[in-house]
Amino acid sequence: MSDIGFNDNLEVGGRKFHFQTQTSSGKGKIRCEIFEGGRILSSTEVDFDRRKGGYSEAIEERLRQVVESLHEEMISEVELLFKIAEKVAKLKHSPSNVKVGIMFLQNNMIDDAIKQFRKAIEFDPNYTDAYNNLGLTYIRIGEYKEAAKTYEEIINRNGQFTDMFNNYGLALLMDERIADAQEQFKRALHLNRNYLEAHFNMSLMYLKSAINGSDQLKAPPRSVRIQRASEHLEKIHEYKIKVFNIIYDKLQKNLNKNKIRESIQILEENRNKVFPTNISNLISTNFYLKFMYGGKGLDNETIKRFEYRLNTAMEENPDYADIWNSLGVIHLIQCRNLFLQALNEFNRALELNPDFGKAIKNKKLVENDGKEFLILLRAILK
Repeated sequence: MSDIGFNDNLEVGGRKFHFQTQTSSGKGKIRCEIFEGGRILSSTEVDFDRRKGGYSEAIEERLRQVVESLHEEMISEVELLFKIAEKVAKLKHSPSNVKVGIMFLQNNMIDDAIKQFRKAIEFDPNYTDAYNNLGLTYIRIGEYKEAAKTYEEIINRNGQFTDMFNNYGLALLMDERIADAQEQFKRALHLNRNYLEAHFNMSLMYLKSAINGSDQLKAPPRSVRIQRASEHLEKIHEYKIKVFNIIYDKLQKNLNKNKIRESIQILEENRNKVFPTNISNLISTNFYLKFMYGGKGLDNETIKRFEYRLNTAMEENPDYADIWNSLGVIHLIQCRNLFLQALNEFNRALELNPDFGKAIKNKKLVENDGKEFLILLRAILK
């Protein structure tokens, strides 16, 4: 079977983007890419069934439809994002700015994301989500000093939250400010001794201090630091996180052999796998923006893809509350879509028979109770 591909350009918000979607039959992947100025901004891969026994024309046509649908969805997502950003720009609503920023960040449009987070802070100088996402963005692009300044500012404004201390510590650690980083991780663990990401970062901190000979910690000898790193890893291991368990034995073997650099590399390469940050946050954010500003919700096909990704993440990380919460959001969205479908079907029944008593009654009940459901959904998404 020959590979399938689509290419299109989009001009929106005074910018020019190129979209490319194609299959790789050998890998069983569909790859979607966004370019700007010849530079790749983001890419997404989706699996498809290669069917080793061979493809029929019907299966090939179905695959072509799937690829084309993903390609068109990718274009419409970016186009809608810029249109929503224009609407949000006319408001002074920090939560909406943050959500738009998150979606820009998902597409690796870093400058656009930073602009949105800073706008949110301008409108509400105490809005912690704006500082947190701005700091994480700076960490992502290696601007560790800017990230540290961001977290220091909100913490001084009473941002006394575990994730703030943890992320502040991560920025300091990446900036090689070992002792300051340790203090922030300790503050996070003081608030929540089971905060696994802080244990992960404490382990990384001890290993980095052991390998660079740093005396910043005024801490025990190198061997003791390695032991403490191992203890923090063991704490995470107790929770039986599938993704972490895959690397745990290798980490411990490396530590027993004093292979510190290798252990640091494993931790840094697997951070986002052990602590996934994208899926659970993006789903409710995406729907909220479309629901509030885009004039439509997520269609059933898109919802199913989100649900599949969440279920996959849940199987690998069953102990993450965010994933379960987002699955709840997905199922509420599905309820809303079914609710609207039911309303349309009652209306169709009345078009065929305007005097159909049961349909009249059902439509009134749905319309009355539906208002409360939509209010509930808006409240949850905010």
